Amino acid sequence: MKNHILLGKLLMNAFKILGKAQNEIESDLKNFKFTKELEIDFKNINFKESFKKNFFTLLIISILLESKVSKKHIVSYGKIITYLRQIVTSTDNMIDNEDKGLIFIKSLKNQMVSNSLIMLICQNFLTKECLELNEGKDIAVKKIFDKIYLIAMSESLRDKSQYLEYPNEKYILEKIHSGIGGELLKISLEAPLVIEENSKLREYSNGIFEIGMALQALDDFFDIEEDEESGKINLLRSALLYSEKDEEVVREEYLKKVSENAYNGFKILEDNEFPINKKEAKKVLKKLFELRGLKEYVSILD
Repeated sequence: MKNHILLGKLLMNAFKILGKAQNEIESDLKNFKFTKELEIDFKNINFKESFKKNFFTLLIISILLESKVSKKHIVSYGKIITYLRQIVTSTDNMIDNEDKGLIFIKSLKNQMVSNSLIMLICQNFLTKECLELNEGKDIAVKKIFDKIYLIAMSESLRDKSQYLEYPNEKYILEKIHSGIGGELLKISLEAPLVIEENSKLREYSNGIFEIGMALQALDDFFDIEEDEESGKINLLRSALLYSEKDEEVVREEYLKKVSENAYNGFKILEDNEFPINKKEAKKVLKKLFELRGLKEYVSILD
């Protein structure tokens, strides 16, 4: 019960800080002549809706709060996280010809042009925040873009056409999911890891990496047919190909392993005094299963 109350307070404080970060982003974006063409989809949503939409952003901000990072710095990190999310989303938009995200340019109908400009804007403000936080030093910026390159390399390895045989689970986890799963979630902590020199953050980042790996495995479960159609390597597909067990058994065992790996990540947070235990982690995972259309498998978590 105590953990539940403490976690709730942390997430509520994180929600307030994220709101401040979003307000500053809106203010920053007003400096352009084409401001009237920008559409920012932050909306004044309540905590419950933000919890569903921004849970992992709120979790990262909560970790920064628990690590005793100054609130002024955390607002800046909230902005950096938001810019990173949009950079990743804009990249996906260009690959999939979609129009998702938080920042849009209404007058540009060409998705490639629009998303390219949005990425440039976000990269510019991300760099500005990092330099201001670290007294003009650009080491955090370099670390972030080194990780973006690593993630991009992992994404490039998903192209099935480059393999003579379908990769096994070990290869996919080590070469692909480590980038597009673990590092992709952990990248939100890259700037504070460099700037704050906080040992607790280092431990928390290990837990976030494990949770990111589990989330990508969960996405592979949900996206197996879509990945097959688009020629992408998929972890569940590999598990099914190399197992002699019944398909439904493989699927259930796969999800059990996903949940165990996620619990391991949350356990690292708990072991370093973050107020979350297996009961709270289970609630989070159940919500993620439901949001990804896997409600019928929720019982596996019990």
